[in-house]
Amino acid sequence: MTLPAYTVTRKRVKTMRIRVQVPDGRVTVSAPHWYTDKTIEAFVAQKAQWIRENQERIAKLPPRIESGPVADSARQDLKDAAGPLIAYWSDRMGIEPPTFGVRIMRTRWGTCNVQRRHVTLALELANCDEIMLEYVIVHELAHLFAPNHGPEFKAIMDRYLPEWRQLRAALRDR
Repeated sequence: MTLPAYTVTRKRVKTMRIRVQVPDGRVTVSAPHWYTDKTIEAFVAQKAQWIRENQERIAKLPPRIESGPVADSARQDLKDAAGPLIAYWSDRMGIEPPTFGVRIMRTRWGTCNVQRRHVTLALELANCDEIMLEYVIVHELAHLFAPNHGPEFKAIMDRYLPEWRQLRAALRDR
């Protein structure tokens, strides 16, 4: 079995970490300064099957939405879909609907500014099923009650969207 191509970054960390980057499937390894090249290579070899599986999964993902007319259209479609869902879930949760916007976000599906009562949704949600958008909206609205992901937050999610853990797992696979 051939070793996948990878780049190494040495950091002040205690253990090694492998990442398969979206959208191109590049492999990066973060390793402590004292790990030898041979140790790192052995670790990558041990994880080669996992790396290939993730590269194949990433290759099947729809292309990211960048800027231009496609992004403008996707942004409007997402706003049109999100508006009624935010109104519905705000009413169901007994809160005033927050303002919301859509922007390109690389590492998050959504954010909630509790003080401003503003939800921001990732433009990439335009590539997802509506149930995923609904999950992100409920997740962000739950932050208006509980600003962190502690027990209170989980109880709110369980109350309003009992299947949220499965939806979160499916979204993380994207």
